[in-house]
Amino acid sequence: MNKLTFTGHETFHCRHFWLKKGYDYLSKGQSFKNPDAVTALGVGKNMVMSINFWLKAFGINDQEDQATVFADKIFDSNTGYDPFLEYEGTLWLLHYKLLDTNLASIYPLVFKEFRKSRVNSQFTTQQLLRYLLRTATNNETSIAENSLKNDIKVFIKTYYIADKNIKDMEDDLSSIFIDLNLITKVTDTEEGSVFQLKVSERPEIPKEIFYFLILDNFPEFTSISFDDIQNNIGDVFACSTEGTELKIQEISETFKEVVYKKDAGRKEIQIKNIPSKWDILERYYNA
Repeated sequence: MNKLTFTGHETFHCRHFWLKKGYDYLSKGQSFKNPDAVTALGVGKNMVMSINFWLKAFGINDQEDQATVFADKIFDSNTGYDPFLEYEGTLWLLHYKLLDTNLASIYPLVFKEFRKSRVNSQFTTQQLLRYLLRTATNNETSIAENSLKNDIKVFIKTYYIADKNIKDMEDDLSSIFIDLNLITKVTDTEEGSVFQLKVSERPEIPKEIFYFLILDNFPEFTSISFDDIQNNIGDVFACSTEGTELKIQEISETFKEVVYKKDAGRKEIQIKNIPSKWDILERYYNA
């Protein structure tokens, strides 16, 4: 199991505009450690720390506070594909990056492991808390229970809008992933609200985004098994195996270099003349 990391967000979920704001600040050669970061970003000190955390968690900047190639491709004001996150495909990309960096371990744990242990992917926050405590112990990771409770609150608010007052509703509407409709509330019980992580065929994920992630995950691979694609990409999106197969078929029908083969019970894609993953991503935004 990979090293687990929790907290760091200062109890703030990532707002829709934070990644662009943080990226622009770093692009000016600034550092989140600068005393003027509070004034420049227009938020409090704890929020500055939270923005810095989320940028790293989404793979926008590295540990030296340098913007990544991925960040430049998306957020550059002049050449970026989607600086203001207007494309749904960008949100799916960012969701993937959040799980891939594992700097906020609750996200990959829930989407790739915990949900599979639950009937219909339903859970309460108490059930999730017990799972995280057990997993942290097994991983020899020391973490306070209250810290995990805060992680859970932030996790839920990232994907789900609660029924609250107008002020809180406006705050939640700025959550980065509410439009992906990945988590919903099923009912309320004595133990608390029952949430459901919705597994589906994910027809809304653009084929170019899915293909980009295949190329990103398996660089220079000319043969990739279906199971590896499901484990590394499909599970991240809570995409059913049927949905992943439909996405692969769609990719093979669109991109002539991709062949989907099903021989003797083994399913795999074969890629001849592997294209640049960035060319595939550009195709999505310039379509």
